[in-house]
Amino acid sequence: MSVDESWEKIERWLDQYAPQEQPLPGPCTRSELDDLYNVLGVRLPEDVEQSLLRHNGSGSTDVLPSKYTLCSVSRIAEEHLGTLEYKLENDHYGWGDSRLIVPIGALGEMQLVVDTQTGHLGSWDVEETGYCWFESPAWASLSAALEVIGNALASPPPWIAVMGDGAEWRAIDMDTDFPGTLVWANVRG
Repeated sequence: MSVDESWEKIERWLDQYAPQEQPLPGPCTRSELDDLYNVLGVRLPEDVEQSLLRHNGSGSTDVLPSKYTLCSVSRIAEEHLGTLEYKLENDHYGWGDSRLIVPIGALGEMQLVVDTQTGHLGSWDVEETGYCWFESPAWASLSAALEVIGNALASPPPWIAVMGDGAEWRAIDMDTDFPGTLVWANVRG
């Protein structure tokens, strides 16, 4: 399934079940992507680029479980430069490869990162000393993750996204704290 097809399914669910959610941002421009690539010194995988050309991040919408928002091109640049600076100041190992690993999403202080050479998704936390790579096929790329989410949200309720490694997430549209928004709850938690 293409990135656009996955986004269409996610957008339909948001329109129908999450009317209080902030609208998803519009697309970034090719010029903004070129500026980002000048900052990064490396290109993003094609599926990440396609996603940014559809939605320049996800705004405040937690698109991916557990509660990851996707970054805009400007935030990707800021987060990437901030991560490299932090690692230099704190002498973290893995600095040599850090320029190839780019943050594309966030969950608080934790970053959703992509390996620009393989497209594989993982996380990096300021409190940790390295990267954690998600091992399931659902995290093999952004397009794989969006496909799982799109298919889950296009199915009849309950909307369950199986992200692998025993992680199953249920989309909730009537959360008591955030009614009319997309909230992900761990099925086992």
